Amino acid sequence: MFKLYSKGCEYALRALTCAAVLNENGRFQAKDVCAEAGIPESFSRKTFQALAQAGFLKALRGPGGGYMLMRPMDKITLLDVIHAVEGDDTFDNCVLGLPMCGSKQPCPLHITWKSVKTELLTQLKQQTLQDLADLAPRPKGPRRKGSPRPPQKRQ
Repeated sequence: MFKLYSKGCEYALRALTCAAVLNENGRFQAKDVCAEAGIPESFSRKTFQALAQAGFLKALRGPGGGYMLMRPMDKITLLDVIHAVEGDDTFDNCVLGLPMCGSKQPCPLHITWKSVKTELLTQLKQQTLQDLADLAPRPKGPRRKGSPRPPQKRQ
């Protein structure tokens, strides 16, 4: 089955979307985000490390540590996150997974994938984490004291 990106990338997108709603003073705890997003904390820690190495998150140590976004949500594109987790060559491979596929030896879907991929990459460059956060359901539990109110949906 064709998947656009891995489970780790899905978790990263879900976690960052929840982080936008849960953050307190720009900070968030991995355990809180994972619980809200319904993703396994142990697996997501590796994803958070990749996002920190890519410069999207800063790991905060000490009491009340956690993570902090390094850029505004509306400045982080979905493609930025996918590349951070999956690598810059994510969309360079054959959609069918055939190692010999290329311009000289195209697979049956090569030409179709090439044109679809161009439009897909354009859309992923235009959509931001803020766009996802605006569509995300609000937190299940009570809002913590001092945490910002969730952003209003754009009209």
